[in-house]
Amino acid sequence: MRKLSNHLFFALIIVFFSFVFIFNFSPHGDQQFSYLANSFLSGKLYFTQEPQSWGDTSLFLGKYYWPLGPFPAILLMPLVYLFNFFGSFFYQGYLQFFLVLAVFILVYKISLKTGYSKQDSRLLAFAFCFASVFMGVAFQSWSWYFSQVIATFLLFLAMFEYLTRRRPAVIGIIIGLVLATRITASLALVFFVLSEVFSHNKISSKIRNVFKLVTPGAFFLILLFIYNYQRFGNIFEQGYKFQILVEPLVKAREYGIVSISHLSGNLYYFFISGPLLVFRDGISHVLKYPFIIANPWGMSIFVTSPYFVYLFFLKYKDKISRLLLITIVVISIPIFLYYGLGFSQFGYRYSLDFLPFLFYMLIRNYRLVNRKLSFGFKIFILLSGFFDLYLFLGRFYLRSLNYGY
Repeated sequence: MRKLSNHLFFALIIVFFSFVFIFNFSPHGDQQFSYLANSFLSGKLYFTQEPQSWGDTSLFLGKYYWPLGPFPAILLMPLVYLFNFFGSFFYQGYLQFFLVLAVFILVYKISLKTGYSKQDSRLLAFAFCFASVFMGVAFQSWSWYFSQVIATFLLFLAMFEYLTRRRPAVIGIIIGLVLATRITASLALVFFVLSEVFSHNKISSKIRNVFKLVTPGAFFLILLFIYNYQRFGNIFEQGYKFQILVEPLVKAREYGIVSISHLSGNLYYFFISGPLLVFRDGISHVLKYPFIIANPWGMSIFVTSPYFVYLFFLKYKDKISRLLLITIVVISIPIFLYYGLGFSQFGYRYSLDFLPFLFYMLIRNYRLVNRKLSFGFKIFILLSGFFDLYLFLGRFYLRSLNYGY
């Protein structure tokens, strides 16, 4: 029976990774990081070629810039150069497939390190990759999602380093790369610094390790300041003020790029929002296939990952739990105050900046009171995966028919 269940689970993994492969190796638009990598190879910081769309680019003094962090473009430079040499275009999805696979392996290894069996660890890796908001970015290599896949990979890599060799300089470099990808995600440094501060090491050792943690980030921050100044003449301007946006986001930005005005909307889409109903016409409420689809403005974490309800039944009295909670709150504050909401998305994708820590806190604290995953937990994970896939494919299907979803 165990062998049969293992075979079925491996078949399930193959099915979901087949979707990752198909979506990422099917050329499509919004490959701004590949275009930006080509610009970097030409010694320019602005787009030297017109991407498929100028949407979300920043128009400044007649040139178009990309406001997102530059590390994904830098990472792509060797591959873009190689493909240029052979007269081909390098699509971001070619690399993203392997990054998603790496995230799966890292979550599996972290789960093993936490004390789970190989079988449970594989299921937990499936839970994060395909039964959470991560599935939406894993399936689509558009530039916004590509940067989040990279940031998620780096965050889990830092966590794995923390749980194994625990080299502060290595963790500091990884978080520095996160900073050059998604600034809000780099606030994860809080966890590693506080872990050292509240460790049992000697004062001199604490100071030395904290220095090793923060120095790479300071170096990368200086480089980002130079990058910003060279583009906009202001070290603090990333280009978000000059972004070309769709009308709803233009109006939202008028209330401030970061403002308390956006808190309620972000909280709604993170905690409450559900899928959309699909109607046969614009008058009746008669449903048609696929009946419900993912809401592109976002969906609750309890819709995409209902197994997170287990968080409400765990205890958080130990030091690591409290440090994880502090880190999650610190990262979430600028996200919940941001005007963008993450549109268009599957789930609430900005939560990926802190979701690796929330997920680790769930599996760690669950393991403290349970030897293994319960049958109910496993069912939650599997049903979440299939339900998320249905919601995603339903919207993808309607979009392919130009139904406006």
